[in-house]
Amino acid sequence: MKALTPIIVISLLSILSQAAAAKDFKPISENDYTKQVFADDFSASRLSNKWKLYKSASVIRDGVLVGIEQKNGGHAAVHSIKLDPFSDVELNVDIRFEGSRATNLTFNQHKFKESHAGHICRVIISPKKIILRDGKTGIFKNEIFEMKKAGPLDAATKALLKTKEAGFPVKLKPDQWYSITVRIKDDVMQALIDGKLVGSLRSEGIAHATKDKIGLVAPKQEMHFDNIVVKVP
Repeated sequence: MKALTPIIVISLLSILSQAAAAKDFKPISENDYTKQVFADDFSASRLSNKWKLYKSASVIRDGVLVGIEQKNGGHAAVHSIKLDPFSDVELNVDIRFEGSRATNLTFNQHKFKESHAGHICRVIISPKKIILRDGKTGIFKNEIFEMKKAGPLDAATKALLKTKEAGFPVKLKPDQWYSITVRIKDDVMQALIDGKLVGSLRSEGIAHATKDKIGLVAPKQEMHFDNIVVKVP
């Protein structure tokens, strides 16, 4: 049997990516998550020491975490919590766009060496689109991350990366609160807005068994966060 040509391989990967994004996944039940492991309504005057900040000038204002990128920091503001290792998880957080163009809700492993900065998976939320991404076996995989730093990626790698994320259109207004839920179960990650399923992604990196950090990311300023709750099975 002849080997597939690169063009055929790229086409197949693209088809698989589209099928994964379009598949009608069954919503993961909230009943699968029974143990609350973290919560914060930002009612205190300052962040507790459970939070770790990176490149952040963020503040608590009127019971809300106001995400502000550090001036000349060269990186979005990151607010992270470290937890006991988990695989399946449910994250609930209220968000409001107040100037920032997007936010990332990240799931990482501290000091994990096989992906850049321990990045595993994330949900990227902008007013017009939500992207679910497996970074561990995608863009943050060490080999791919280094390739990207060195120059433009080849066509086969670009095609592979398309299978590691799925995007879904949304219409989110500034100055309005939205309740965001992210559920991870095995190799599936789902995002919900105000209780309604928006999109799902199945990818092997999502099933990483020892995630231990969750982050709220705010580029520029301002992104507002409130009422964060984290549950595991």
